[in-house]
Amino acid sequence: MISHWFVPDEKSSIRPERLSKNSLWHKVRFLHDQDVSFNTSDLLVISFDRVMSQRIKKNLYQFSSTPSQALNIVDCGNFTQKQAENIVPVLKEIRESGAMALLLGAPIGFMRLQVEGTRMASIIRESNLDDDVYLRNVHSGTMYQYIGTQRHLVSETHLNVEGHLRLSDLKDDLYLAEPCIRDSDVMIFNCDSMSASEAGYITGMSGSGLTVIEACQLFRYAGAAQSLFSAGIYGYSPEADESGMMGNAIAQIIWYLLEGSTLREDPEKSPLTQYHVQSKDHEHALLFFKSELSGRWWIENKAGRKVACSYQDYRKACEEDYSELIIRSVLG
Repeated sequence: MISHWFVPDEKSSIRPERLSKNSLWHKVRFLHDQDVSFNTSDLLVISFDRVMSQRIKKNLYQFSSTPSQALNIVDCGNFTQKQAENIVPVLKEIRESGAMALLLGAPIGFMRLQVEGTRMASIIRESNLDDDVYLRNVHSGTMYQYIGTQRHLVSETHLNVEGHLRLSDLKDDLYLAEPCIRDSDVMIFNCDSMSASEAGYITGMSGSGLTVIEACQLFRYAGAAQSLFSAGIYGYSPEADESGMMGNAIAQIIWYLLEGSTLREDPEKSPLTQYHVQSKDHEHALLFFKSELSGRWWIENKAGRKVACSYQDYRKACEEDYSELIIRSVLG
């Protein structure tokens, strides 16, 4: 069991002041209350900063639960170890159990450990810091999709690297992020991706950025990801959040992760319509699949695995104008 890695919060410190009979609080399980075993329907909340996590949890646990909610919260309390490497065996045990981990307030250095051994990671942030470059260099086997980057904050060298979805494009069509998020093992969200006006404080944030509604929708996409086993929220400063707006926004983001889990779909089990796209430049036809239940799309890669894509990817392929996703995942 992993319980020895954690110290529980006092329940009175995270119990919301306002509760209804439908509040999430009544469905939360606490790691230290009993011998809790994990399964594929559990979201394990792991905190690294007691003050920060208490503010977020008080907001989150007052929100409503839904009868169809596919993920159940297990509150693990606060991680006790100072060395980042100690999180690796914890994440490994959680992953092997089939549960999902949610990291709250981990130091930035934990990012590279969160993505270790993964196939695909979506990273939502406004800029490229050295740690992101380090992530790419160290874990060359992992594909990265940077979501919401802003050109004036990203170096030219980094911007030319594949896997960028710029904020301006995201503002035009938020659904552009859905396929890559749906195909991710890891979701990383840095609070610097939020607009300062939405966050309620200015320190370290720009005037442009995501709205709360946009961030919630991105996490709803993440909740629907069949392969997602961990999500991390970084960069929140409760000291700077005097109004409490950002703490409430993060709680909303997590709630939509839970709601998105009701929309999961396994392409190997869903009824699919198959589409063949011939190309004069490629020996074999591209195989696209559309779900008859949800309308979601996939494309088959060289290994025979179905990779999430969109209808627009299919339409462009029909015109032999291949999207970056198709080039990276199938043709590369």
